Amino acid sequence: MAEKTAEQKPAIQIRGLTKIFTLGKEKVYALNGIDLDIYPTEIVCLLGTSGSGKSTLLNMMAGLEKPTKGVITIFGERIDKMNERKLAMFRQKYMGFVFQAYNLLPNLTAIDNVSLPLAFAGVKKSVRTKKAKKMLKLCGLGKRMRHKPTQMSGGQQQRVGIARAFVATPKIVFADEPTGNLDTHTTIEIMEMMVRMSRENHQTLVIVTHDIEIAGYADKIYHIIDGKISAVEDNRGKQIIPADAEAGAAEAVPKEETPVESAVSEQNEPPEDSGKNLPDTEDDIRIENILKNSGLSNEIHTEEEQI
Repeated sequence: MAEKTAEQKPAIQIRGLTKIFTLGKEKVYALNGIDLDIYPTEIVCLLGTSGSGKSTLLNMMAGLEKPTKGVITIFGERIDKMNERKLAMFRQKYMGFVFQAYNLLPNLTAIDNVSLPLAFAGVKKSVRTKKAKKMLKLCGLGKRMRHKPTQMSGGQQQRVGIARAFVATPKIVFADEPTGNLDTHTTIEIMEMMVRMSRENHQTLVIVTHDIEIAGYADKIYHIIDGKISAVEDNRGKQIIPADAEAGAAEAVPKEETPVESAVSEQNEPPEDSGKNLPDTEDDIRIENILKNSGLSNEIHTEEEQI
């Protein structure tokens, strides 16, 4: 459970955030003067109906959209003032993303999709492959590492998305309607997985949802109506705690698959991953092309052995 101290500074600080869209002669306020502080290691939910502005607010925090006016400060940096290239570097360093539509690259296997954030960070192949394998196993996908998105169920694809978001241990993970396409059973598994990982890694988790049940996992709930924060609910002490966290089983792993998931793409499935280093594949070539086309690969340097 996240509790701020008197000396602790917000991880995310927003002041007077406004976003106006112009439709003909009409001005539409998607956000209308938002003030918001999110502290390190907090799990926060932005709760609202469709069109309330919650996703726009998340996009602003992630630097995916520019505000009409207002200030967005993350770890002391004014991201609203950054150009696109600096924003890309900042997101790579500090942020992970989980999307409702999964946003996996269809021609890459699970392990290569998960490896992408590390590839963009300049981590060498052997290191990123090892980390991606470990993360996929933690997400219950040890037997699905060489599968491509079309060979996996929705729940499995979202687990890949979570593994990708957390593999580089970013300080902040943004999750935009992460369970919107999933059934109730899988929704619980996905939420418990994200909460457990963020707690273990001392990360800030920001969830956007319209579902009050999902909001129950948060330390703090911001109710968004018509582009404004209508109420702030302190949920600490009563939020949903993952069952394995209560039992102290930090290394607990979700089930590999449900009976329904096991029926997905039984024909022509790739062989079970052996955990050994495999030779370079066409996917490695695709990754290299992605890096080249991004324009970032030759200019990002990290201490890859320490990641």
